[in-house]
Amino acid sequence: MTRNQKLKYARAVLLMQDRIALKYQKDIKRELKLTASQLAESYRINQSTVEYPQIQSDHQKRITEILLKLAKETSDKFKVFTLNAKKDMFSNYVENGIYNMLAANVLTTASTVSANTIAIASVVIMQSMRESVDKPKNSQPDVIAKNISKRVGGQYSVSRAMTIARTETHKAANTAQYQRASVAAQESELEVVVEWISTNDGRVRDDHKHADGQTRPIGQPFNVGGELLMYPSDPKGSAANVINCRCVLGYDTK
Repeated sequence: MTRNQKLKYARAVLLMQDRIALKYQKDIKRELKLTASQLAESYRINQSTVEYPQIQSDHQKRITEILLKLAKETSDKFKVFTLNAKKDMFSNYVENGIYNMLAANVLTTASTVSANTIAIASVVIMQSMRESVDKPKNSQPDVIAKNISKRVGGQYSVSRAMTIARTETHKAANTAQYQRASVAAQESELEVVVEWISTNDGRVRDDHKHADGQTRPIGQPFNVGGELLMYPSDPKGSAANVINCRCVLGYDTK
């Protein structure tokens, strides 16, 4: 395929992912606002974080439910996506195994998201206490509660929810496609080649621009800034290489 054809393919993939991400961004934003309200009210009443572990646990459960739905819908949507394959590489192979893999990724993400939410609230409390040395009013429970609600559930929650939704949609799509292609290659004895395709616009990080055009036999990792990744948003990758990644994989057979 020509470079323009690959870019067209990448943009079509990202457009489908963005439609799913926008849908679930709303659910994630509502969850962040709900948890912000609970954290703020708990601190206002107790003047401590004594209830935060339970709030975190409940938050994690709700985020898990949202992300499981996101992962399932994304996996199902991307069953139909192929690129220049001579055989149907994306047939209905080992879907239960793929879902279990996606679920494991979701559990890890939900744990991280919930822990970060509590950490954000805790930072607000500490900052308020430090500022109260010069501004005693800042240590009042009502003021701290208001700041927690604003920081965890305010405008920041909109961009945070979008980052979570986009990253998890991208991860689920690439994980599901890659696993289907791997199984299809093994069972049909196809020689499948994968290619890292970057959108190469102004938002792409340098390491991903340099990875653009790398090809590998399926099962062998790409070198992305010195990190070995099987595909874009590989869950084993670092946050620097995974969060908000917009690269895609091209698939071909010999």
